Amino acid sequence: MELDKTQLQWLLAGIGVVIVILIYLWGIRVRLKEELRRRRRRSEREPVLGEASESLPDPVENGHYFGELGHITPDHHLADKVLVDVEIRPIHRNPAEPSTEPAAAETSPPPSRPASTPVPQPAADSPPPLRTTEPRQPPALSPPPSMTVALTVVAPHQQFFNGPRIQAVAEELQFRLNTEGLFERFPDEETADATPVFSVAHLRKPGSFKPEALADLTTPGLLLFMRLPGPLDSVKALELLVVTADQLARKLGGMICDERRHRMTNQSLMHLRGEVLDLERRRRLWV
Repeated sequence: MELDKTQLQWLLAGIGVVIVILIYLWGIRVRLKEELRRRRRRSEREPVLGEASESLPDPVENGHYFGELGHITPDHHLADKVLVDVEIRPIHRNPAEPSTEPAAAETSPPPSRPASTPVPQPAADSPPPLRTTEPRQPPALSPPPSMTVALTVVAPHQQFFNGPRIQAVAEELQFRLNTEGLFERFPDEETADATPVFSVAHLRKPGSFKPEALADLTTPGLLLFMRLPGPLDSVKALELLVVTADQLARKLGGMICDERRHRMTNQSLMHLRGEVLDLERRRRLWV
């Protein structure tokens, strides 16, 4: 007889229910057995009058009985936690001999305290020590503000200034050649200890004008430089430098440039003047 799909499902469901019931009953049986075993152990551990020696397990040499743990011998893994070796030795005392320990404790004098060493007190008339303090050093002052101003007079492209012409124009503009080979411009009101306002060198190494080599000298330009502050007011010194550079450029046929040989414009000249004015302001604040 063939079963349809619905009947087969019901059959499988019934088999599953029976299996679950059998598992449940088996669990109840196991729990009952465990409970009976527990009660039997408890009844065995309870002492009965007149039968105490029979309820104890047989002694094991060098071992002990610990209830549910059973017999634990020295080689058991719990022996180091529950077994302790104790050796008991009898002490024989003579009643005729009195104990000397308490008497010795009573008659022994208390330990003497070490004598305290007196602390020497300072003499009343001795003055307190004076503290020596080093004089406070004044803070180091920063150097006064200063700056270097430089202009160049450059010859036309692929042309040069020659030494004799440079010397003639320099002397015309009141320059003097010093021992180091530089043309120097001094203030108009020159004194014995006057310092130059600015100096002139040429743009070919070493830059100095040697008198014996002036006749053969050719250079692409001249360098005018001055250190501020100088013998003149900074703004007046700048004006004299610019005017002299313009005169050199006109007489030698060149043009005025900055230290990087970029052509000077009115804007760049005004910027240079602003830097000099800022130097004067910083110097007034420094003083």
